[in-house]
Amino acid sequence: MASKIERQVMASVAVIYAARRLVSPFALKLYICMLSFWGLGRLVWVARVFENLEAAGLRNSLRFVFSAVLNTDTLVQVTLLALVVAGASLLLDIIWTAPSRRAFA
Repeated sequence: MASKIERQVMASVAVIYAARRLVSPFALKLYICMLSFWGLGRLVWVARVFENLEAAGLRNSLRFVFSAVLNTDTLVQVTLLALVVAGASLLLDIIWTAPSRRAFA
């Protein structure tokens, strides 16, 4: 049976552990990605973007995306940049922390 002080110490350890996990670099990148993705959804009419992309056709899709990003509001550009940078960093973290297949060979 655990004493009262032991329960308090273990509760404090659990709170500190949870707090460290919630503010880890990986978690912060994930929060930035989620907020940026949500922000883009609020700032841009996403359905209309896909309609226009479809109308541009496959051949002109890259030109359309480049033009759309350059001709949008600065806030949308900053939000998109935050999403791309945080997403790429998050993807690299996932790749680097994934177990290597050679380790099992």
